[in-house]
Formats: sequence, C-alpha cells, structure tokens
Amino acid sequence: MPNRTVIYALLAGLSLSLAACGSPPVRSDRMAPAPTGETEFVAGSPLRDGVALTEVGGGEPTTEDSNIGDDQLRQAVESALRQYGLLQSDGAAARFRLSVSLVRLSHPGAGIDLTVNSQVRYTLARADNGVVLFNDVVRASYTATIGDEFVAFLRLRLAKEGSIRANIAAFLERLKSLPASGPAKQSAKLAQ
Repeated sequence: MPNRTVIYALLAGLSLSLAACGSPPVRSDRMAPAPTGETEFVAGSPLRDGVALTEVGGGEPTTEDSNIGDDQLRQAVESALRQYGLLQSDGAAARFRLSVSLVRLSHPGAGIDLTVNSQVRYTLARADNGVVLFNDVVRASYTATIGDEFVAFLRLRLAKEGSIRANIAAFLERLKSLPASGPAKQSAKLAQ
C-alpha cells in the first residue's frame, strides 16, 4: 500500500499540471504602459488629442489558451494613447489614423525565467491625405522571473503582458521622434 503522503503529492502535482493547461488570459490593463515625465508628448504636438485607433488585428480569438486577442490589444493600445494624451475618441475629428497588427508573439514552452518576444506593426497616417508617417514593426521582449511569479503559467502570462507593454512603450517613444511631434517648424508643416 503506497504511503498517503506520496499519493497526496501526486494528486497535488497532477492538479497543478491540469491547471497549467488552462492558464488565465492576459489582461489588457497590464499591457498599457503608463507615461512618465520623460515619455510625455509636448503640449503643442499635433498628435495630442489627434490619433484615432482604426484597425487592430493579428491576435487570436480570446480564449484561455490564446496569446493575445485583438480586443485585448485594442484595449491596451487605446489605454496607452489615452494616458499619453493622444487618443481622439471621435474618429471624424482625428488628424491621424493608427492601425496595429500583432505580427508575432513567441515564447518558450517552459523554463525558470520566461522571455516573450513581440513584434507589432504600427501604421500611422494623416487622416486628411493618407500620407503615412510611420509604418514599421516594433520589436520588444520581456522576461518574467521565478521571483516575479512562482507558478509557471502565471509567470508566462506576466511575460506576455510585459512584452506587449514594452512594445507599445517602444512605439510611443519612436513616435515622439517623428516630425509630427518634433520641433515647432516641422509640427506646423504636418499639422496643416
């Protein structure tokens, strides 16, 4: 007759393994980077209150086992744009249109420290004439350690959320260097 402690340990291990199969979906509120003093857009930038998020794609249908869904990505990008003072909720009044597509989200199947790499294409165009100001794939990664979360499937979720958060932050940082948010002379030219 096997020892009861061994049986309980096996049952506990089995239940943890089954729980890992149905990991909770990522949370969009954890994927939006919060602005800091260094990342804010200047008050005179034509991007302020001028960007409408038009299309979001490339994600998976939102299920427990999916990586990132379109709705989650949309909510994260909209939240970031709102926090940075860029979001224009009235699409007709927006001076710029932004489309976002998740190109790739890769991550390890197992490990102590889990690193997720994300590739997201951002396309920003003027609303009046369709001139594309930014069209590039932004790459970012995030590593969640066992110190962040002991349970592996929760650690993987943290890494996914962190990678998208880092990706959106990298895009916004690159957006600051565009002429549309640069010196006044260039800003006035693009705002016309």
